[in-house]
Amino acid sequence: MRSNSKRLLLWGVFILFCAGLLIQQTVMQDKLPIETNILALLPKDQQDKVAQQAFEQIADNINNRVVFLIKGKDKDNLVKAASYFNDALTAIGLFAHVESKISENQQQAWGSLYFPYRAQLLSEQDKSNLAQAPDERVTHVIEQIYNPFSGVSGGELKSDPFLLFRDFLSARNTSDGHFSLYQNYLLSQVGDDLYLIIQADLAGDAFDSRLQSLLPQLQILEADVEQLFHVKLLHTGSLFYAAHGAESAKSEISTIGVGSLIGIILLLLFVYRSSLPLMLALLSIGCGLLVAFVTTVLVFGKVHLFSLVFGASLIGVSIDYAFHYLTERLAEQNKWDPDFALKQIFNAISLGLVTSLIGYLGLLIAPFPGLQQLSLFSIVGLLSAYLTVVLCYPALARSPSKTKLPNLRLLTAWLALWQHKSLRVALPSVLIIFAFIGLTKITFNDDIRQLQTMPEDLKAQEHTIKDITGVGNNQRLLLVKANSEELLLQRLEQLSAQFNEWKTQGFIKSVQSVSQFVPSLKTQQENYQLVETLYQQQGESLSNKLNLTEAIEFKQSFKPLLVSDYLMSPVSEPLGFLWLGDISGYYASVIILSDVTNPATDPQLVAHYIEQQADVQVLDKAAEISAIFSHYRLFIGEMLLAVYFLIGLLLAWHYGVKKACKVMTPPLIAGVAALAITAVFAIPITIFNLLALLLVLGIGIDYTLFFAEQKNTINSENTFLAITLSAITTVLSFGLLALSETQAIYGFGVTVLTGIIIAWLLAPLAMNKGTKK
Repeated sequence: MRSNSKRLLLWGVFILFCAGLLIQQTVMQDKLPIETNILALLPKDQQDKVAQQAFEQIADNINNRVVFLIKGKDKDNLVKAASYFNDALTAIGLFAHVESKISENQQQAWGSLYFPYRAQLLSEQDKSNLAQAPDERVTHVIEQIYNPFSGVSGGELKSDPFLLFRDFLSARNTSDGHFSLYQNYLLSQVGDDLYLIIQADLAGDAFDSRLQSLLPQLQILEADVEQLFHVKLLHTGSLFYAAHGAESAKSEISTIGVGSLIGIILLLLFVYRSSLPLMLALLSIGCGLLVAFVTTVLVFGKVHLFSLVFGASLIGVSIDYAFHYLTERLAEQNKWDPDFALKQIFNAISLGLVTSLIGYLGLLIAPFPGLQQLSLFSIVGLLSAYLTVVLCYPALARSPSKTKLPNLRLLTAWLALWQHKSLRVALPSVLIIFAFIGLTKITFNDDIRQLQTMPEDLKAQEHTIKDITGVGNNQRLLLVKANSEELLLQRLEQLSAQFNEWKTQGFIKSVQSVSQFVPSLKTQQENYQLVETLYQQQGESLSNKLNLTEAIEFKQSFKPLLVSDYLMSPVSEPLGFLWLGDISGYYASVIILSDVTNPATDPQLVAHYIEQQADVQVLDKAAEISAIFSHYRLFIGEMLLAVYFLIGLLLAWHYGVKKACKVMTPPLIAGVAALAITAVFAIPITIFNLLALLLVLGIGIDYTLFFAEQKNTINSENTFLAITLSAITTVLSFGLLALSETQAIYGFGVTVLTGIIIAWLLAPLAMNKGTKK
């Protein structure tokens, strides 16, 4: 008794210490240590460093930007709505910067940046014309002067007599959204509707739960603006998708966790009809989840929502140890000896723990943070639940049960059937045949987008905003690398020339590149020579035709326009993030292609061209992550085979080969059949389905081990009751999980749900045949 109390005290002190850590990690922090970004699950060292940094820079810019459109019929009313909305947005604390108006400084920034370099800046059309027919430029200038809508002033003629600078600035406007300035606001008209654009930068990361918690205030504000000004507000940005994903995951965690707990409470009250078993069961679950959470935060800094979803499902595993002990107490009645009961089940629960840990240890060695975190959470959680049963239950459950075992007639009948050879052969054989037939329908899909839930309302708003702004609904990011800044600019120009040609043919909607705003030095020098020649050859002619008193002379000296000049100017705000600069010995930049539609004669025209460019790489994060998932799906598949083999060796050493085969067969059939059923339901197999098989193995082996350890029929009946209670709990958990909106989690739930049911049905196969009372 004293040793039991001492163990209880030591474990209690440890749990209190963990509870203190939990308070420090959650309550005493500005935000919860919960990670929702799926990218945090990925292995960093398997990603190209240049591509990774490029993606992070692009993603930071895109993820932290929110775009609003105010739709209405009246310009002045839209301006009032925008002014009110702008002030209110700034006040709610969600955004670091809100931009609704184009300031005078921003409008003048183009001239301030480029005017000193005007002699070396030409539009592509002007450069071609000057090279082929420079004399036509004089005619063009005369036409512009006498055009009443051109707005050519005397000051402009004096500083830029051939009007080349205005053409260059005009060509820089790459937007296809048809926006125009009205009272310094950007307006676009589509049919009878007017759209006013407002852009805002988040005051943090889109995945920050603190910012996501402010979204209800934004929703209230949007509703107020719509009601006050009779307009329609649209919005898009990663924040809204991230918040929806986080909310869905939290909801699913609550559904799984709370659903499992309710199921456990009802089961315990129905079977044991006492508060003590309920308290003991909740204690082991709580200790397991508590220690797992604080340990994971200590090691990784944060716990990913995916680990919590999986961890919540471990309730069904960890409660298994408690059910066996509590069922022993219920069966023994006045003969109850808490220490002897622990000895009775000790071998079975210890072997069950070891076999489960073998599987999760395999994940721990994988260079995949997501799997490592899931593995650590599972190992610590199961070990803590096990230790709670072993260290605490004998001290806390000293008194015998006052209630009797429930009627076990159905369970006894099912066990009796397993004494017949026909069932022991027929049922496994039928399931094996079904499994092999089902596996012929198996398909694999590692697409990361299965983890995303994309609300139709958000998708519709994003589509509309992209159409109105001319951004395009499908963007392709190309990473371009070179050995120097100059070589990179030249490479960007070469690529942009080809893409712009396809743009004129209608195969690409828009092309965005830094080289459109900063020509290479080679191009600048070529332009400078063309302009200098133009002045020398056509200056006198233009002077005569304009009846100027002073001759037109070329007085500009060559001064390079550098990327650094562009990046320091407000002009770079929209697209400056595309320039990555020096990364790991390379200079890098990104080109954005929008809405690529290849010709019918060559459906892969653009893709094939990009593949042939040695220094160009497509930045497709979804494809990259999907490839990583595919790699680790194969890894987990191989690891599962190794785990089955290792557990088989362990059991063969403990029981002998024949009995080990009886213990291993049910979870093996359950796993294969679960995959087959998943395939029959047309659910593609992913890394998550294989993780589900790991859970089926861990739980299924527990079931058979307890049967293998029983020496008589009565004990087998009690064991089957505990296994049934555990199975019901697990099935309840994953029955709820299979209702998930997310395809991958739904598939995970279906695999575990079916696997556990089959493992439960086949568990008596490991029972000692012909045992006596």
